[in-house]
Amino acid sequence: MGSTCCSKIDKVVDISGKICPYTVMEARDALKTMESGQMLEVVTDYKSAATESIPNFCKKKNYPIEVIDNSDGTFRLLIKKEE
Repeated sequence: MGSTCCSKIDKVVDISGKICPYTVMEARDALKTMESGQMLEVVTDYKSAATESIPNFCKKKNYPIEVIDNSDGTFRLLIKKEE
């Protein structure tokens, strides 16, 4: 999926403390407000959202995603919105 780590972050959404389906809904809603080519950073402490539900959503939309495990129970998801 290519590395997105060095790209400029255009928007950050912190969904820590939230579980599915709210995690995917918030990521989707944030992406709706963004333009093609922009980068969204999602911060979550819900492993299933970081490793399954949000990556699956991105795969369906063909949005490149990079999941970073911070080793402290939180994850950073870098999602590039592409049309």
